[in-house]
Amino acid sequence: MPVRVKYVTSVLREHHERILEALAVLDKALNAERPDPDDIAALVSFLSKFVDGCHHSVEEYVLFSEANRRGFPFEGPIYVMVSEHGVARYLVRILENLYEAWRRGDESAYRDLVDYARLYADHISQHIAKENDVLFPMLEGSVAEISPNKSVEEIEREAEHEKWLSILEELKKKYA
Repeated sequence: MPVRVKYVTSVLREHHERILEALAVLDKALNAERPDPDDIAALVSFLSKFVDGCHHSVEEYVLFSEANRRGFPFEGPIYVMVSEHGVARYLVRILENLYEAWRRGDESAYRDLVDYARLYADHISQHIAKENDVLFPMLEGSVAEISPNKSVEEIEREAEHEKWLSILEELKKKYA
Protein backbone atom coordinates (compact mmCIF):
# COMPACT_ATOMS: atom_id res chain seq x y z
CA MET A 1 0.00 0.00 0.00
CA PRO A 2 1.49 3.37 -0.95
CA VAL A 3 2.64 5.69 1.81
CA ARG A 4 3.64 9.32 1.52
CA VAL A 5 7.36 10.01 1.91
CA LYS A 6 6.54 13.03 4.08
CA TYR A 7 4.75 10.72 6.53
CA VAL A 8 7.81 8.48 6.82
CA THR A 9 10.21 11.40 7.23
CA SER A 10 7.96 12.94 9.89
CA VAL A 11 8.08 9.69 11.87
CA LEU A 12 11.85 9.56 11.44
CA ARG A 13 12.22 13.16 12.61
CA GLU A 14 10.24 12.24 15.73
CA HIS A 15 12.62 9.30 16.25
CA HIS A 16 15.50 11.78 15.92
CA GLU A 17 14.08 13.86 18.77
CA ARG A 18 13.89 10.78 21.02
CA ILE A 19 17.42 9.76 20.05
CA LEU A 20 18.81 13.18 20.94
CA GLU A 21 16.97 13.01 24.27
CA ALA A 22 18.50 9.59 24.96
CA LEU A 23 21.97 10.92 24.20
CA ALA A 24 21.46 13.77 26.67
CA VAL A 25 20.30 11.32 29.34
CA LEU A 26 23.25 9.01 28.62
CA ASP A 27 25.62 11.94 29.11
CA LYS A 28 24.00 12.76 32.46
CA ALA A 29 24.03 9.11 33.55
CA LEU A 30 27.69 8.65 32.65
CA ASN A 31 28.70 11.86 34.40
CA ALA A 32 26.69 11.24 37.57
CA GLU A 33 28.64 11.19 40.84
CA ARG A 34 27.67 7.55 41.28
CA PRO A 35 26.83 6.12 37.85
CA ASP A 36 23.97 3.60 37.92
CA PRO A 37 25.07 0.55 35.89
CA ASP A 38 21.45 -0.46 35.18
CA ASP A 39 20.65 2.94 33.68
CA ILE A 40 23.76 2.89 31.53
CA ALA A 41 22.96 -0.64 30.37
CA ALA A 42 19.43 0.45 29.47
CA LEU A 43 20.70 3.44 27.51
CA VAL A 44 23.30 1.43 25.61
CA SER A 45 20.56 -1.09 24.82
CA PHE A 46 18.38 1.80 23.62
CA LEU A 47 21.12 2.70 21.14
CA SER A 48 21.13 -0.85 19.82
CA LYS A 49 17.43 -1.71 19.98
CA PHE A 50 15.71 1.61 19.29
CA VAL A 51 18.25 3.55 17.23
CA ASP A 52 19.44 0.64 15.14
CA GLY A 53 16.69 -1.96 15.43
CA CYS A 54 13.83 0.48 14.95
CA HIS A 55 14.97 3.80 13.53
CA HIS A 56 17.70 2.68 11.14
CA SER A 57 15.51 -0.22 10.04
CA VAL A 58 12.72 2.16 9.02
CA GLU A 59 15.23 4.22 7.08
CA GLU A 60 16.91 1.29 5.38
CA TYR A 61 13.96 -1.05 4.74
CA VAL A 62 11.23 1.51 4.11
CA LEU A 63 12.54 4.89 3.03
CA PHE A 64 15.95 4.44 1.42
CA SER A 65 15.34 1.20 -0.49
CA GLU A 66 11.99 2.41 -1.80
CA ALA A 67 13.41 5.80 -2.79
CA ASN A 68 16.10 3.91 -4.73
CA ARG A 69 13.39 1.90 -6.50
CA ARG A 70 11.66 5.16 -7.45
CA GLY A 71 14.81 6.51 -9.09
CA PHE A 72 16.52 8.37 -6.25
CA PRO A 73 20.20 7.37 -6.56
CA PHE A 74 21.92 5.27 -3.93
CA GLU A 75 25.19 7.08 -4.63
CA GLY A 76 25.39 10.31 -2.71
CA PRO A 77 23.40 11.10 0.44
CA ILE A 78 21.80 7.66 0.90
CA TYR A 79 25.17 5.95 0.55
CA VAL A 80 26.63 8.31 3.14
CA MET A 81 23.74 7.74 5.58
CA VAL A 82 23.87 3.94 5.26
CA SER A 83 27.65 4.03 5.74
CA GLU A 84 27.18 6.15 8.85
CA HIS A 85 24.66 3.62 10.16
CA GLY A 86 27.47 1.08 9.96
CA VAL A 87 29.77 3.34 11.95
CA ALA A 88 27.04 3.79 14.57
CA ARG A 89 26.57 0.02 14.83
CA TYR A 90 30.31 -0.40 15.32
CA LEU A 91 30.41 2.25 18.04
CA VAL A 92 27.48 0.62 19.86
CA ARG A 93 29.34 -2.71 19.85
CA ILE A 94 32.33 -0.96 21.42
CA LEU A 95 30.05 0.62 24.05
CA GLU A 96 28.57 -2.80 24.84
CA ASN A 97 32.04 -4.32 25.22
CA LEU A 98 33.30 -1.45 27.38
CA TYR A 99 30.21 -1.63 29.57
CA GLU A 100 30.79 -5.36 30.14
CA ALA A 101 34.49 -4.78 30.94
CA TRP A 102 33.54 -2.03 33.43
CA ARG A 103 30.99 -4.31 35.10
CA ARG A 104 33.71 -6.95 35.49
CA GLY A 105 35.79 -4.41 37.39
CA ASP A 106 37.94 -2.73 34.75
CA GLU A 107 37.83 0.92 35.86
CA SER A 108 39.76 2.11 32.81
CA ALA A 109 36.96 0.69 30.66
CA TYR A 110 34.59 3.21 32.26
CA ARG A 111 36.73 6.15 31.12
CA ASP A 112 36.79 4.65 27.63
CA LEU A 113 33.02 4.11 27.81
CA VAL A 114 32.52 7.81 28.52
CA ASP A 115 34.83 8.75 25.64
CA TYR A 116 33.15 6.40 23.16
CA ALA A 117 29.70 7.57 24.26
CA ARG A 118 30.77 11.13 23.39
CA LEU A 119 32.11 9.93 20.05
CA TYR A 120 28.83 8.11 19.37
CA ALA A 121 26.79 11.17 20.40
CA ASP A 122 28.82 13.44 18.12
CA HIS A 123 28.51 10.98 15.24
CA ILE A 124 24.76 10.52 15.60
CA SER A 125 24.05 14.22 16.19
CA GLN A 126 25.85 15.13 12.96
CA HIS A 127 24.13 12.25 11.17
CA ILE A 128 20.69 13.43 12.30
CA ALA A 129 21.42 16.97 11.14
CA LYS A 130 22.38 15.69 7.67
CA GLU A 131 19.21 13.64 7.41
CA ASN A 132 16.88 16.35 8.71
CA ASP A 133 18.46 19.22 6.81
CA VAL A 134 19.68 17.60 3.58
CA LEU A 135 18.49 14.09 2.75
CA PHE A 136 14.88 14.20 3.96
CA PRO A 137 14.09 17.46 2.13
CA MET A 138 15.71 16.01 -1.02
CA LEU A 139 13.59 12.86 -0.76
CA GLU A 140 10.41 14.80 0.02
CA GLY A 141 11.00 16.94 -3.05
CA SER A 142 11.69 14.11 -5.47
CA VAL A 143 9.66 11.08 -4.33
CA ALA A 144 6.02 11.57 -3.34
CA GLU A 145 5.02 8.02 -2.41
CA ILE A 146 6.66 4.69 -1.76
CA SER A 147 5.27 1.15 -1.48
CA PRO A 148 7.44 -0.66 1.07
CA ASN A 149 7.12 -4.36 1.87
CA LYS A 150 6.88 -3.52 5.58
CA SER A 151 5.18 -0.56 7.16
CA VAL A 152 6.76 1.84 9.60
CA GLU A 153 4.32 0.53 12.21
CA GLU A 154 5.31 -3.10 11.62
CA ILE A 155 8.98 -2.32 12.11
CA GLU A 156 8.24 -0.25 15.21
CA ARG A 157 6.14 -3.09 16.67
CA GLU A 158 8.81 -5.70 15.95
CA ALA A 159 11.50 -3.47 17.49
CA GLU A 160 9.40 -2.79 20.61
CA HIS A 161 9.31 0.93 19.87
CA GLU A 162 6.84 1.73 22.67
CA LYS A 163 8.81 -0.25 25.26
CA TRP A 164 12.00 1.67 24.48
CA LEU A 165 10.24 5.02 24.53
CA SER A 166 8.77 4.14 27.92
CA ILE A 167 12.21 3.25 29.27
CA LEU A 168 13.55 6.53 27.92
CA GLU A 169 10.74 8.51 29.57
CA GLU A 170 11.51 6.93 32.95
CA LEU A 171 15.20 7.70 32.61
CA LYS A 172 14.47 11.27 31.49
CA LYS A 173 12.50 11.79 34.71
CA LYS A 174 15.30 10.33 36.81
CA TYR A 175 17.94 12.55 35.22
CA ALA A 176 15.84 15.72 34.82
